[in-house]
Amino acid sequence: MPTLNANLISVSAFNKAGLTVTFGGGRGVIRKTDGTVVLTSQLKKGMYVVDPLANISPVTTAAPATVVSLFQPTTLEQWHRRFTPCSPTTIQGMADCNLVDGLNISGKDLHGKCEDCILGRQTQRPFDDKTDAGLEVLELVSFDLWGPSRVQSAGEKVYFMPIVDAGSSYKHGAYLPDKSDSSTIAAFDTFRAKAESLTGKKIRRLWTDRAYESVAWEDYCRQHSITHEFTAPYSSAQNGLAE
Repeated sequence: MPTLNANLISVSAFNKAGLTVTFGGGRGVIRKTDGTVVLTSQLKKGMYVVDPLANISPVTTAAPATVVSLFQPTTLEQWHRRFTPCSPTTIQGMADCNLVDGLNISGKDLHGKCEDCILGRQTQRPFDDKTDAGLEVLELVSFDLWGPSRVQSAGEKVYFMPIVDAGSSYKHGAYLPDKSDSSTIAAFDTFRAKAESLTGKKIRRLWTDRAYESVAWEDYCRQHSITHEFTAPYSSAQNGLAE
């Protein structure tokens, strides 16, 4: 119920879980089979409203570990992990101003830099790589694959394969029904035959990511004396022309 302004707790779900629910005297108590109190509630305006967890003593009721953890002061470093990517300074400010209930900090020392923060702040090069003016025509050819498209083309194609010659900046596009080796090799071979026929030169190097590191592509490149080179993992910008 999206418009409901409060969460509801299912009593039948607690019964199925093996817990005991007792109502009486304007109060509701949910216990485990060993008598451990899990939740308590008070009758207010026809509804049993669950008491804050802080009102359940972890000592007298042997509350579960998830409840007890709320009573334990935690280091600023641990709070940072819980609130990632919130900065430690912001978390300390919230604690100083009592903006968050239960935000108890036991220590402010930070041991080194947060690995998740380092990864989150890493930048990536844009796809702005320029053609090397010293390359000859067909000396280096690269391609990539885009798709699948949510809408098929008139020819029922859902992938687009841009092929770029770094020596001349010539761009060729092929539309594919799938991304299998047979489809990509056939599309590239069409470009190879046309380009080599028009220029009188042979494709010397092919640059792709490791998605095309397969036996079929290895055999094709060996057959046509093409050196197949791969970009480094997770560095799509390295193949900037095709990207």
